[in-house]
Amino acid sequence: MSSSIATASRRVLPLLLAALLLLASTAASAHTASTAYVEIEPGESPALTARVALRDLDALLDLDADGDGRLTWGEVADRSADIAAWIGRGLVVSRGQARCTLAAAAPPLFVVIAGSGYLQQPFAALCPGDEALNLTYRLFEGVDPSHRVLVTAASPGGSPLLLTPGGALDLAAAPEGFSGFFADGVRHITGGIDHVLFLLALLLPAVLRREDERWVAVASPRAAFISVLWIVTAFTVAHSITLAAASFGWLRVSPSIIEPLIAVTVLAAALNNLFPLVQRALAVVAFGFGLIHGFGFAEVLIPLRLPPVEMAKALLAFNLGVEAGQVLIVALAFALLAAVRRWSAYPRWVLGGGSTLVALVACGWIAERVFDVPVFG
Repeated sequence: MSSSIATASRRVLPLLLAALLLLASTAASAHTASTAYVEIEPGESPALTARVALRDLDALLDLDADGDGRLTWGEVADRSADIAAWIGRGLVVSRGQARCTLAAAAPPLFVVIAGSGYLQQPFAALCPGDEALNLTYRLFEGVDPSHRVLVTAASPGGSPLLLTPGGALDLAAAPEGFSGFFADGVRHITGGIDHVLFLLALLLPAVLRREDERWVAVASPRAAFISVLWIVTAFTVAHSITLAAASFGWLRVSPSIIEPLIAVTVLAAALNNLFPLVQRALAVVAFGFGLIHGFGFAEVLIPLRLPPVEMAKALLAFNLGVEAGQVLIVALAFALLAAVRRWSAYPRWVLGGGSTLVALVACGWIAERVFDVPVFG
């Protein structure tokens, strides 16, 4: 029996370490999702207005001409023709199989959305035929997987629709945005590496118990799973509370405060595994830290500036997506950890090594978010 456990452990351990190393190597992607906005007025001669973040345009088109690290509107205006052409290629508007021709209808304007600078560019579309109008969004396709666009169209009964690069929209179908926000919630929790590492830090000791100042495997994974359910439920309830409060504007905390605090929660969870101080109230800890993470989740919805009814729909869909992604992460991680819990080196290499790696990544995040030091590039 012990030999089979050791064999299974040797097979599973590389997977666990590879997963943690992958998370560490992609650490800089936490909370870098970008949002663009497209408003469409369908008709015989459709009109579109695109708003794209200046930081995204600068990253892709290198607009900072003098390289001083400060982007001015003059530098943006000098490249306005290039920017309009690039946006026009990425907004694929068509009637049936015939693609419409987009032309800049006016010079670009500088606008501020949720505290960030955006370029606003209006377009006029020349479309042959009279078939239904379609939009395929290709901005940042193959460049930024976290990018999304909020499309607002004058369709009767239609809701704002969230698309990712490559997404398509039939403007005559009065689209429902629920699925887009649900998918965005799944993407955010699975791609939000700080949230994932926080959950993993809580899960690493879940299949162990403290006995005589040392870690030993639990006899049955069932009891450990019940404990995990309490922890995850507490985290879910907490982040749902602050996600709703921040999304509706009832309670706001600056991202400059929340982002470092999220990194601190990851560090605290990892250090508690290495130097166990809290052992019996992890659900309470998960609830307290979950309140902080909820503000981080809210930063995905706040910039969308949706009216209350649409925000409620988006919030429900997004939160359900977050929970679905969270269940997937927890289920896979717990299954792997439970399979190797009896391995004699689990406390040292899986719990100790994994928690140390998580703690180091969290320290890097804290340095980046507090001191603006480019730790992860």
